[in-house]
Amino acid sequence: MAPMNMMGGPGGPQGGRHGGGSGSPGGPGRKPTRENPNSVQITKENAKFLMKNGFLYMSCPKDAEPARVLLHRDFPFEFPFAYISVMNTDGMELAFIKDIALFEGEEKEMLVRELERKYYSPKILKIHSVKDRFGFSYWDVETPAGRVTFTLQDTFKSISRAGENRLFFFDVDGNRFTIEDIDALDRKSHKKIELYL
Repeated sequence: MAPMNMMGGPGGPQGGRHGGGSGSPGGPGRKPTRENPNSVQITKENAKFLMKNGFLYMSCPKDAEPARVLLHRDFPFEFPFAYISVMNTDGMELAFIKDIALFEGEEKEMLVRELERKYYSPKILKIHSVKDRFGFSYWDVETPAGRVTFTLQDTFKSISRAGENRLFFFDVDGNRFTIEDIDALDRKSHKKIELYL
């Protein structure tokens, strides 16, 4: 497989992750990675994505041979569809996407689906019970897919707050759950979680 040219060139991206400072109002700045200090921004003009056998591939430049890539959110809570690292299968960053909105149509939908698949987080609609035992907490909750139980170790460290009202739970099996708005929970559910807020 021919190596991809990630260095830009005429008409390509200028500079690396530094370009533009914060990138967007309130957005974080980006720095070159130790693995690839020449990591550059890609857009629909200088790269294209496609699915092959259920895996995501990228061509950069667009006429290069496609290579399998993985997407990684640099800021999964604050910017779920911006500041996306594009990595090879060894975990080295090849390039980054400043914002998925820079792509269009089927290609944009493909990128969104891939991110949502990787970062799938069932929504907690109701909390039936929470029990604490020996450093673990055992949760019985309602999700759109039905009733689910999961276990947290060191509960306070396993719950992450994003913004004012959104919560993420990371269980002992590596699964993620989310409460989109704690104020939207029913009174009994809210009372069960108050201790951890």
